[in-house]
Amino acid sequence: AVAKADDAERRFWIRTIEKGRQEEGDLDHALTLLRRHGTLEETREEALCYRDAARAALADLPDHPLRDMLADLADFVVERVN
Repeated sequence: AVAKADDAERRFWIRTIEKGRQEEGDLDHALTLLRRHGTLEETREEALCYRDAARAALADLPDHPLRDMLADLADFVVERVN
């Protein structure tokens, strides 16, 4: 969202993230900006790619309950973000 931000949006991100000065309503405004620029969906797609890579790496390991737990964890993290 920052890369796609106009000047006013960039000032908002600098104030809230870099300077750590949050105000009432900033969370809603941040979510609006993230949705406007498609950032949430882009991030989800990237997370899915990492999840798929993790699951592919796990496929090379021998069958074991811990392998299954790690695969489930990869799925959970992506679903948790959604």
